[in-house]
Amino acid sequence: MMPKTAILILAAGESKRMGEPKQLLPYNNSTLLLHSIEQAKNIKYADVFIVIGAHFADVFKSIRGQKATILKNNNWEDGMGSSLSKGIELIKKKNSYDRVLVTLADTPLVNTEHYEELISLSDATGKRIILTNYDEVSGVPAIFDKSLFNELSLLSDNEGAKPVVKKYKKEVLKMDSKIPFFDIDTQEAYQKLLNLS
Repeated sequence: MMPKTAILILAAGESKRMGEPKQLLPYNNSTLLLHSIEQAKNIKYADVFIVIGAHFADVFKSIRGQKATILKNNNWEDGMGSSLSKGIELIKKKNSYDRVLVTLADTPLVNTEHYEELISLSDATGKRIILTNYDEVSGVPAIFDKSLFNELSLLSDNEGAKPVVKKYKKEVLKMDSKIPFFDIDTQEAYQKLLNLS
């Protein structure tokens, strides 16, 4: 049987530095968040979960018709860890996933192919944690095995999954990214993205 993957898109942040909800920024005849969902939806044997929080009503309205499970994180101000644990909690409850692939709504250059490569590597190596490796940093998109769901569901602060990655560093594999690291935190970064596309 094919391992089943839950894809968890974290999109609960306030976009303080951007000055407007970046989930809703126009991109490729769509929005940043819808673009992320589109990339994730193409993956076989996977279901998509999205955690939203800040600007809830507007963001929810923009993605309502999507084939995905939408979760509300009332504690989004606590940071990424709280959104991650909120998503993992539900995924764990469903008890039908072998792993979770965690990704963000504001890294639009990440595509379906990148997700598929992470999943293939997970299948081939059986490693419990697979991170995306960029030049200076490694992090999301990342895969975590279901044996780590309990610990991931206890996270709360802005560190995201870092404590879990640190604890199991012998279990970590890093996959070099073909795409440059690019997240949209400021108007300048957004303009740069629009010039690229």
